[in-house]
Amino acid sequence: MKLLRITIAVLALFLSGTTVYAQGFNMKSFPNGLGKSDMMYRFLVPEGVTVTNKKGEVMKGGSIVTVPGSSIKLLEPAYAQEQAKNSAFMSSFMNASQYFAMSADKVRNHAVIGLKVPEGVTVEGYGKTVTGGSELVLMVANAGSETMQDTNPPGYWDTAGWDMK
Repeated sequence: MKLLRITIAVLALFLSGTTVYAQGFNMKSFPNGLGKSDMMYRFLVPEGVTVTNKKGEVMKGGSIVTVPGSSIKLLEPAYAQEQAKNSAFMSSFMNASQYFAMSADKVRNHAVIGLKVPEGVTVEGYGKTVTGGSELVLMVANAGSETMQDTNPPGYWDTAGWDMK
């Protein structure tokens, strides 16, 4: 019986540690909406979007992209709705038509993020092309999105752009 209690305690500690290590997008991982610089954020490339990294690798919808915390911000749904009148915002919102066509129930399963696209990276989709040095707004699914500690050495993101799996 004592061995069972110890096993359960160890399992509980392991699971709680895993939760801290990899968590989905939530407001705690975005203070004031900005990503934390010591974190990296993974999300699924939305269907209909293609990302080409600095190495020339092309990732299509359903692939996983990892970006540094300094390059991402979480936009409040109310902000995204309000900005629909702003042509500059809408021109950088890659899959806006998909987002605004969703019901309120489905919108809750998604996050709207702002990304700084690094030099050498190109994002294409929905009739738009965003190249490095630009801002990109994108709707991503909460399922498949996660936040984790950035263990890369300093300068890694300068040469990598974004990681793609």
